[in-house]
Amino acid sequence: MVDKGSEDRFHEAIAALEEVAGEVKPPQAWDDFGPVPLDEFWQSWPQIRAWGEWLWRLVDADRGERAAPASDDSPYEETGGSG
Repeated sequence: MVDKGSEDRFHEAIAALEEVAGEVKPPQAWDDFGPVPLDEFWQSWPQIRAWGEWLWRLVDADRGERAAPASDDSPYEETGGSG
């Protein structure tokens, strides 16, 4: 089981990355960020990306199944009309 601290750090990291991504376009980051953060990004991104894509697939599979439209033969399908 993941401890609450990991969950909190993950939440904060996502929020921080979203904030930076909203403030700085990649070309500007390339021009303005120093070599240390760019090297850290370059070295870390493949592992982070693979981990994130795996997590995204798990979440999407769960959420996608719940969001899928009902089949045509579903007894709960709304048909509209008067009644």
